[in-house]
Parts: sequence; structure tokens; C-alpha cells
Amino acid sequence: MNERIKKLVRESNLDVYGLGKERYKWEYTVEKFAELIVKEYVEQLRYTVLTQELRRGKSTDYQVGWEDGMFDAGEMIKEHFGVEE
Repeated sequence: MNERIKKLVRESNLDVYGLGKERYKWEYTVEKFAELIVKEYVEQLRYTVLTQELRRGKSTDYQVGWEDGMFDAGEMIKEHFGVEE
């Protein structure tokens, strides 16, 4: 499990470590849940970029920079939480 996710599990008081052998099943479930949340967030960023592109019709330098920043933010978030596509 990614260290950041482990830290958030501890901060949330979700006790997966006191489960003995069953701990691994819960660790996997918690990690999968966290990955799904991160992926959903990144997909929402991408959807926002695509929606903005369609609304504006033409790309300006500002818009291109904004879109690049949104994509970069999504990649940074995935990397931070150890999520791969």
C-alpha cells in the first residue's frame, strides 16, 4: 500500500492492522478504494478540460496553458498516491 494511503488510513482511525491474517484483504480493499477515488478525480479533471475546449471553440495561449496545467495536476495527483492507469 502506498505510504500516503497508509498515512490517511491511520489518520482516519480505520484499523486494518489489528485484523491479523485478514489484514491483507482489508489493506487491498482500502488501497483499491483510494485508487478508485483518485482515478475518478483525475477523470473529472480531464472531463473539465474537454468541456472547456468544446465551449470555447478556439484555443488561446491561456487556455492551452490551463489545459496543460490540469493534465499535469492529474498526473501529479496519481503519482502522489501511487496510482497507475
